[in-house]
Amino acid sequence: MTVVLSNAGNIWTYRGSLGPDHWHIDYPHCGGTHQSPIDLQTRDAVVDPTHLSPIVFYGYDRVSNLNYTLENNGHTVQIGLNEKTMMISGGGLSDTYIAEQFHFHWGAVDERGSEHSLNGRYFPMEMHIVHYNKKYGNISSSVDKADGLAVLGFFFEVGRFNFHFQEIINNFGDIQYNDEKVQIHSIPMIDLMPARLANYYRYVGSLTTPPCYESVTWTIFNETIEIAEEQLVQFRTTIFENDKSDGGVSMDLSDDYRPVQCMFRRRLYASHPSLKYNAATQNVMVVGDGNSAASNEPHRISLFFMCSAWLWFLQLFFSL
Repeated sequence: MTVVLSNAGNIWTYRGSLGPDHWHIDYPHCGGTHQSPIDLQTRDAVVDPTHLSPIVFYGYDRVSNLNYTLENNGHTVQIGLNEKTMMISGGGLSDTYIAEQFHFHWGAVDERGSEHSLNGRYFPMEMHIVHYNKKYGNISSSVDKADGLAVLGFFFEVGRFNFHFQEIINNFGDIQYNDEKVQIHSIPMIDLMPARLANYYRYVGSLTTPPCYESVTWTIFNETIEIAEEQLVQFRTTIFENDKSDGGVSMDLSDDYRPVQCMFRRRLYASHPSLKYNAATQNVMVVGDGNSAASNEPHRISLFFMCSAWLWFLQLFFSL
């Protein structure tokens, strides 16, 4: 999750020697045991509809006269919410959280792009709406607190043309390169979200970008957002990670997602019994290239052994 501090400190990327496998060298929190994203294994979810009541949204249906700040920060497309009037509470959250910004993670093809996965299935894009705890005053003071941030996550699926998101995409020509930004007309956030928001998953985790502070209460909604293939192509072909002054070939920003992390001893919670279904049923779910979600099985096995080895190392280290 790209928030403040994402451009601070050492340089990091999503590929090569500065990619996710190496983040922990310069950012120790990235090697923690409560990291994000994760694979949402629904068969392991604890159903808790009493605690996980519907989230209460304040100001999400209003539009002010202030503009949003649309920015390419070299890691994602981010929209800064300049007026801090949108808030959430309830839904098992301990406090009131104020919306700071929202941003996207997307893949070069439809079969990948989301940071979280659902029973091994990935989506072409994921949106995060980042909120900070009101009691800390601002996001800079909240980002490293255990209860500092609450992030709402939404999966995208290829489908109908989304006119609301097109209002954002229409401005991509002004933010093609790193560190470019433009003011755009504000949009009611409720228009960008699914209609049904009562069903969601919950777990405690971290920022998905350096410094990877373990300060996030994650809410991942079950209902997806539809977007047309040609709109996804705009993300993939017009947004670059390099500076305009670099010259030469522009570097595509696609595949700006961190691989799923070990769950360790954390719990995944669900707000409704319908969200806890047998993961085996997902093997018949068709993804973009016609393959079933069963094709992700080797990845899940690899993740299992990696997490087991990491847990063994931690136990050995702390026993010394």
